[in-house]
Formats: sequence, structure tokens, C-alpha cells
Amino acid sequence: MIRISIAASVVAILVAGCVSSQPRAVPAASGGSAKRIVRDSAQLILPDGTRVNPDSTGGFELPNGDYVKRDPGGALILPTGARCLPDQGGYLCP
Repeated sequence: MIRISIAASVVAILVAGCVSSQPRAVPAASGGSAKRIVRDSAQLILPDGTRVNPDSTGGFELPNGDYVKRDPGGALILPTGARCLPDQGGYLCP
């Protein structure tokens, strides 16, 4: 009986902690905000902070296995077909 009471108390505390915690507000991205891929020496830093090494063509593999191509004009072509245009220090993506 004591074990059941202790187990019920622990569950109640855990549930109360989950219910009482307020969700943190995540800043909403404005409709016109673009993401940047930043050049850091020989690496590129993706918007999520992942670092990748471009290959000899200027393209690179994403962590999920998809490949980002570089077109002759220097833009990056994402797997979705979106183009990231080169600018100072990296690329500006839609």
C-alpha cells in the first residue's frame, strides 16, 4: 500500500510539473525574412548551425542526405528547387 502511495505521488508530481510549465514562445519568422548560409573559411554554416564542407563543384550534402548543387552563376540550388543567391559572406536563401 505504501508503494502504491509513493508511486502515485511521484506520478502526480511529474504530471503537475509538466502541466504547470508554460510553453516558451518561439519568435515567429516574418513573411519576408530570409535565411542565410554563412561562409566560414572553407566551411559553410547552415541556418540551423550545422557546418558543411563544399565539394569541388561548390555543392554539398545536407545532414539528411540530400544534395545542394551550385549553379554556374554561383547560386546554391536547394533540393526543393529554391535558389540561394550569393552575397557578401555567404548566401541569402528564401
